[in-house]
Amino acid sequence: MRKIRILVFILLSILTVSSHAIASSLNDSAALSGLHSAKAIFLVNINNPGAVDHLVQVIGLTRKQFIQQHVTPHFIMVFIGPDVAFLTQDRRGISYMEERSVADLQKEIVKLSKQGIAFQACGVAMQGMDVHPKSLIAEVHPVESGFISVIAYQEKGYELVPVY
Repeated sequence: MRKIRILVFILLSILTVSSHAIASSLNDSAALSGLHSAKAIFLVNINNPGAVDHLVQVIGLTRKQFIQQHVTPHFIMVFIGPDVAFLTQDRRGISYMEERSVADLQKEIVKLSKQGIAFQACGVAMQGMDVHPKSLIAEVHPVESGFISVIAYQEKGYELVPVY
């Protein structure tokens, strides 16, 4: 399972690097025609802090690409499952091998939060992982249920982007 996650992470990295190389000749004008804003809610359950960090970086890049193409993005990331443990100040239970990835993830969340991306942690998952809401980093807001949040935001016009 760990080998599969590492392979997925490497493939995502290669795709990101190669997309930067050809990005100057690409655009999304057909898809974005007539759009002035875009709303997305990302449901995140990966259980790998390095992969989650990479995902958060890609979502930040996606936000930037929307803006460059004159579309205002409204993004919310909802963390469910074990991923909520990566969002704590004390980092209790984080292995030494994952510590750097968790620190990088949290720095990226702080940066993107200042740019307008909202971050939420599922209360059901926090209870299951023994994470107290007060232990979350300031940029992550606890909600009672990640599923309720996702359903409600979809009713408000946000498109679901599940990331597992």
